[in-house]
Amino acid sequence: MANKLEFLKLKNNAIFQVEFESLYKTGLGVIEFKKLPQSSGGIAVVYAPNGTGKSTFANTIKKEARTNDVYFEAKYNDGDLIVPESKAFFIVEDQINRNIIPGETSDYLVGKDIRKEYDLKKRLSEAFATAFEELSRRYKSEFKITKISDFYLKKVEARHSVAYGFIRDIVNRSSKGKNIKHEEFVAFVKNNVEFAINETVDEDKYNFVVDNSSIVEELLAIDLNVGVSNSEASIIEQNDDAIPILRKYNALHACIVCDNQNYNAMELLTAKSRNRKRIYDSLDQVTRNMLDKIALNKALLNSDPFNIKEVVFNFITTGERDALVAVITEVAKFVTEVVSRMVVATHEIFKEKPVVRWYEEYSHLLKSQPELDSEELLYIEKIISENISRKVRVIRDEENDRNFKLMLDDQPLLNTSRENMHLSTGEQNFISLAFALLLARNSQKEFVVLDDPISSFDSIYKNRIAFCILKFLETKKQIILSHNVDLVRLLEYQLNDCFNLYMLNNSDFGMNGFIPVKKEEKGILINLHEMTSLFQNKGEKLVPYIKNKRLFLMSMVPFMRGYAHIVRDENDYYKKLSVLMHGFERTSLDLAEVYDDLFGYRFETENVCVKDVLNLDCNNMEIVDSQQYPLLSKTLKQTLVYYHTRMLVEKELVDIFQIPIVEGERLLLTNILMKAFSVNHEDAQEKRCIQRLSRVLYI
Repeated sequence: MANKLEFLKLKNNAIFQVEFESLYKTGLGVIEFKKLPQSSGGIAVVYAPNGTGKSTFANTIKKEARTNDVYFEAKYNDGDLIVPESKAFFIVEDQINRNIIPGETSDYLVGKDIRKEYDLKKRLSEAFATAFEELSRRYKSEFKITKISDFYLKKVEARHSVAYGFIRDIVNRSSKGKNIKHEEFVAFVKNNVEFAINETVDEDKYNFVVDNSSIVEELLAIDLNVGVSNSEASIIEQNDDAIPILRKYNALHACIVCDNQNYNAMELLTAKSRNRKRIYDSLDQVTRNMLDKIALNKALLNSDPFNIKEVVFNFITTGERDALVAVITEVAKFVTEVVSRMVVATHEIFKEKPVVRWYEEYSHLLKSQPELDSEELLYIEKIISENISRKVRVIRDEENDRNFKLMLDDQPLLNTSRENMHLSTGEQNFISLAFALLLARNSQKEFVVLDDPISSFDSIYKNRIAFCILKFLETKKQIILSHNVDLVRLLEYQLNDCFNLYMLNNSDFGMNGFIPVKKEEKGILINLHEMTSLFQNKGEKLVPYIKNKRLFLMSMVPFMRGYAHIVRDENDYYKKLSVLMHGFERTSLDLAEVYDDLFGYRFETENVCVKDVLNLDCNNMEIVDSQQYPLLSKTLKQTLVYYHTRMLVEKELVDIFQIPIVEGERLLLTNILMKAFSVNHEDAQEKRCIQRLSRVLYI
């Protein structure tokens, strides 16, 4: 099966050429991943010289929301459309500006027991949150508990203080169980609950008790030892029935009940109201409470399965206690049932779920001391120990629920600023990038994009970084962006033929997009032997494709200088070519002769002086056939432009600041800049300098 990612459209303001907005038409948006042996991942390296748009590409596909000016569309193996909102790409950027290693310890630890512990903790956290939410809803719907002061919650407290603490926090709107310690709740659930449920309870009476907690609370609070007896109390109820009717029909000329014509509604209404008040005022406060909160409660008009109204009125008017005692006793039994069901609900919440077993496994793991048993983290630890004599370890944070904590010696590794880590830039960059690769490995995202991952490293770390990339990201589809051929070579040396190579072209001329690099060009990029063989024109593989011999030889000057430095250099070409690479010099050199001595192929004489390089027109240069050698063509062009620009800068600085040239002195661009900008000069002169340099550097 193909392992192909195709970018259909790419746009980031005006940085990409217009062809990138319709790559699906040209077919130059395809990046095919080279599948790694015995792995589900794959690698594609995109070589892109500085200024091509490499980092812009990474920043574009990092976006998680489309705008009119920045967007992309892609497909993997002709599947669903991938857009910014798909959040499909994990970007690993240059670590040089990374001040801290971000994230949580769980993002990096991939050891068997550590990962199991994190998974159990996550499952338990979700299970408890779900359980407490479910219990909160149940207490509200089944038991009408909406606040911590409700009657039945107080009854739970009286019977089971531990259960009360849990239920109280669960029904609390602000906490909803967040204050409950999970180990205490599990211990409570594991104990046998002493409350039994009556499955044959009278549902009408049970529902009445649940729905009318205020009536139940007042009924159970009646003091039967306090004597109350007032035969007129029942008249209050009669008046309460009559008064609303009289008010409603007081405009009629006849009684609504008996049609009596000799009827004065207002007088009768006034009389009954006065009579009710007289009787009510004559009652003691205890009797009034029983009337208002129980016997005359309007809820009893809808449902009264215990006959509470009649019994209470009878008690008030006659003092008869037996019937009231019987009702109170029966209601109390139902209250006990409600409380039992509330407590049992906490025990049943995990009945069908293995939460208790999970917690026992988690508790067992918590007692163990964590170890770094993942191969990747052990490798990082080994490198750090070997190179900076410090140790990465993982401890339990006793102040944070015994969570794992990554340490570098005795300092927290994550989210600690670089200056507090007391590391060199190289050390910090390596640790930061290694952990960024771990973060990418553990990410749920399928594609990982690395933007110049070794650009800020010296040779000590580069090879190890290449190994980390191959090892840590073996399950991911990787796009490695680089302007540095060192990384391309190192990946090849680590694992032969482990990637497909592309060149990102984004210029005013030529094909724009991801240009596949042929096997031959990949070889000359990676292997010095193959490169020198090409420059020797063995098999006529190079010269027939050179479009401009003079430009070709000029573009080869930096490479020939470096090559002369590592081979037998009897004619001191290293020094001669070094002189030709300084804009303030006046020397000339037959580059054809130099090329012949170094590579054994003779061009016709091609004398080039410093002035020739300074006067180059860098527009529309074609050095070698870009169809046959797209990567070599781009590289030689970029090299010549940089060579030309650097010389111009040197020349301008030397002329403007009148820097003396001493014969035999090694004057590099760095020395020139230091001398130039340490000179005192007037503001007007500084302004002219900046203007002239701006014009030069704008190329």
